[in-house]
Amino acid sequence: MSDEHQHQTSKFGHFIQTYSSFLSSFVIGVAGLIATSVWQYRQSKTAEAQAISEQAIAKTKADNDWRITRADILSKNLDVLSKQGPGTADQRFGVLLSLTRGAIIDPELAVSYALELGKDNPSYMRSVLESTSNKNYLQLLQGFKLTCLQRFGVEKAADICKDDALSDRSDAIAQVVQDEMSAAAAAGKPAEGPISLLRDEREVQENAGRLSWLFEPFLQDLYERRQWQEIQRFEGFSTGARLVSAIVLATARTGELLSPSEATTVEKFHAERRKWLADYVFGASCDPECRGKMVDVMLSSFGEAQGDYDEPMRRLLRESRAAAGATLGHLHARLLWCQIDAGDLVELRDRVLVPAFVEALGNPHADAGTLEDIAGVVALVPPPDASDAKDLATWKTMLGALAKANEKVQRTFNTRRASAARERVNPPPMIKKVDFCNAAAPSVAPATLDQ
Repeated sequence: MSDEHQHQTSKFGHFIQTYSSFLSSFVIGVAGLIATSVWQYRQSKTAEAQAISEQAIAKTKADNDWRITRADILSKNLDVLSKQGPGTADQRFGVLLSLTRGAIIDPELAVSYALELGKDNPSYMRSVLESTSNKNYLQLLQGFKLTCLQRFGVEKAADICKDDALSDRSDAIAQVVQDEMSAAAAAGKPAEGPISLLRDEREVQENAGRLSWLFEPFLQDLYERRQWQEIQRFEGFSTGARLVSAIVLATARTGELLSPSEATTVEKFHAERRKWLADYVFGASCDPECRGKMVDVMLSSFGEAQGDYDEPMRRLLRESRAAAGATLGHLHARLLWCQIDAGDLVELRDRVLVPAFVEALGNPHADAGTLEDIAGVVALVPPPDASDAKDLATWKTMLGALAKANEKVQRTFNTRRASAARERVNPPPMIKKVDFCNAAAPSVAPATLDQ
């Protein structure tokens, strides 16, 4: 075995000795090939890095050149965009639309100029807004102004109603929101777009009235087409979206004739949202200031809600003074300065205020402070007309129960009633701009031939 191994080794050694020159050349060739490959690889990586660097430099240069060009284009058109008045609307629209579609103007700046344009031509504004990508929807909310009819349920020629002049612009903004909500749903992205305004619950509470009117066309359209699943999808986005939906849909009844089965479905739909809204208003996340804002919203469309707001309003009146102070403050101010529609006031008086006061007066365990607070609010409403026999009888029953109440409650009612009459005749100077009791009805612009 050992001889055989030695024999094999000697053969291998003989091969090396015989072909040593060949082997040396082969090894050197392989080493050279490896070295060449490594060098070529390093050269390619260096070239790749240089190419990336050159591309980055070229991109930076192109971006800088574009910024310079864009700034130059903007500077040449700023004079046009800064003009005001209906006579310049066509020119401003053409320039702004071109800048927007060409992505030459910043979206935030485009929205600002569009809102200014909307004061003169809401249709032009709408076209620009719909052509603007990556909008800041908070800007649109800030540009959406409520009319006095939306804020208070009544129109008056008062200083506080100056935003009524922007009603057409606000309507166009609401239409933009409706279009973009529908587009997002069609694209399978219902959680994107204007609905982002409803993500923060506190922000929705703060702007409940404005947000409700902003999303009203969209939700009203879904309701009229009985798109129950789409409404539920909207409500599922956030608590704020559910709150806005409950407020809007409380007044969404269209008064059409319904089949028995559809009437049952619609009534169940409203009952669910009525209960949710009442639970929310008295829940932990809605503090007294939040409840006060909810009262403002409810008062502005009390009649249109067809009873949906009756129970929440009664519950608010039954709350303790500590819990309902801010709420009663909002209610007191609205009634004192006549900031409520006359028809809604009658319904509020007969369905909420008087029954709640009669109930409280008949409760021997009623809190004295709560009784005085309700008395102070009821004192601000007029008695029913003589022609309204039923409600007048209830009013007289209330006065009879009041006469048997403790002297402090009686004094609160009588004093508040007398002082309200005086203040309405001669309101303090700081109140005159919000006083609807003495304000005239808004003037109606004469019709033109093209109207």
